Amino acid sequence: MGVNRIWSALKKVSGPKANWLSGNLDEIGSLEKYLSAVTNLCQKYPKMFPLWYGPTNPVLMISSPVVARQFNKSANTKEILVHRFTREWTGPGLLYSNGELWARNRKLLTPGFHFDVLKPYMVVYNECTDILIDKWVKLAEVGKPFEVLEDMCLLAFDIIVQCACSTQLNPQTHGSKHPFLVASRENTTLTEARLYNPLYASSFIYGLSSSGKKFYSNVAYSRQFAKEIIIQRKAALENQDNVNEHRKHLDFLDIMLTAQDSEGVGMTVDEIVYQVITFLFAGHDTTSSSLSWLLHSLAANPECQKKCREEVDNVLGSRTNLEWQDLAQLKYLTLCIKESQRLHPTVPILGYTLGEEMTVEGYTFPKGMDIEFPSYVFHHDPNWWEEPWKFSPERFTAENSKGRDPYAFIPFAVGARNCIGQNFALQELKSVAAKILQRFELFTPNSSFHHIPSLVLKNKDGIWISLKERC
Repeated sequence: MGVNRIWSALKKVSGPKANWLSGNLDEIGSLEKYLSAVTNLCQKYPKMFPLWYGPTNPVLMISSPVVARQFNKSANTKEILVHRFTREWTGPGLLYSNGELWARNRKLLTPGFHFDVLKPYMVVYNECTDILIDKWVKLAEVGKPFEVLEDMCLLAFDIIVQCACSTQLNPQTHGSKHPFLVASRENTTLTEARLYNPLYASSFIYGLSSSGKKFYSNVAYSRQFAKEIIIQRKAALENQDNVNEHRKHLDFLDIMLTAQDSEGVGMTVDEIVYQVITFLFAGHDTTSSSLSWLLHSLAANPECQKKCREEVDNVLGSRTNLEWQDLAQLKYLTLCIKESQRLHPTVPILGYTLGEEMTVEGYTFPKGMDIEFPSYVFHHDPNWWEEPWKFSPERFTAENSKGRDPYAFIPFAVGARNCIGQNFALQELKSVAAKILQRFELFTPNSSFHHIPSLVLKNKDGIWISLKERC
């Protein structure tokens, strides 16, 4: 009955004609063409339109920030993000759980992102970025362009695994061969391919394929990896005398293992496994993309880079390590981070499921219907952004932001389901970028880009920069 109501509601909304088997997959094309296809459809249907990812997976695509804001008035709106396929990998962690489970876990995890918990992570940011800088000094001597995403991935993973679990894996020195990183990359690629095969919507059928067997093997490894870390920490917590003997900070895992709800019930080991996998994956994948695009944006806009560097030099002076109080003074760098996130949104499509029946623009939509907010389209909408493809950090000054719809810029999602780790991410972005700018000048052999919507936003030909060490 619920499916029939959803399909009936969608039939009343104008949109592109769907094929009985492939839906609109032929029209939106490959990943390479997806964003331009969705942008064109949003222009053709300026409020909303149904989009079919195969024969049985319809969504309502919201074309306008103004309309998106009406949908998100529902406090019960539940974010599902790209697809249920990713949930099969991470499990029902905070990103992919719903209802009471999500509300309980969000409440239990929120203390882990309090500023008092985040402040000590400055030590981790500084130490991990110093490892990167030592490596980059050699690259600066050579002077050749290199693809920056790989190094940003290793750096971000180094940071998140220490902040989340106080675990030293040394990925920046050992390279990207750690099995968790390998599993993450393989499952990202496999998930992208699965989205374009309607038969693989069935987990049973997918599990019989060679791709599915590899995917679920990686799932099993990732969960076992997280469980071993948790069991070791749980044992340490039971021996309180040694808990903090070699620790620099309280980490996210401490919060999860000690948190209790109003009835005194904590999280189970399996629940913590799902959260750890979610933190490790989302915490390095999204941040590495954001960092890469930020560095490329500064390299492609030398005047903005110069202003950022002057600000960093003024704040830090002769110091090489950032302190917590420095971050609030990096005002122009913050504008550049926002503009980079606007121009290159890390998650270009945000997915939700309606938690209650809603009437919007004269249409009634049932509970359980999937909707998508194309942040990529919102961020480049000329109705809200003059010269939307130009890098212009001044857009985000208080004066220039007046009157702008808040849904025109949604880098960390919106509403109750906004990103719980956004302050952590911004703190990391500022710290890493400031230390790099203090040490190097950035250049790029190609300031153009062709966005590809992987699970996070990537460039068709990679994100390339070159370096010159400052005198």
